[in-house]
Amino acid sequence: MKKDNLKIYAKYFSQFILAVAGLLILIDFTLNRHAYFHLEEIIGFPALFGFICFILIVLVGKQLRKFIMRKEDYYDS
Repeated sequence: MKKDNLKIYAKYFSQFILAVAGLLILIDFTLNRHAYFHLEEIIGFPALFGFICFILIVLVGKQLRKFIMRKEDYYDS
């Protein structure tokens, strides 16, 4: 597959993901959620919570890599 095609697919995929996210936020205005905590009733809370969790997982993964990573020639001995 050519690089130009990959860039086009990536562009359309990004637009698709943004459209789905926008649609979900619009749907959030129409649904009446019965949340257990007051914080859950904020518009867009599930998306914001998911994004914050994603960022935390990436940051924890970077720190965990320092403990788990082996040297490049670990299996060559």
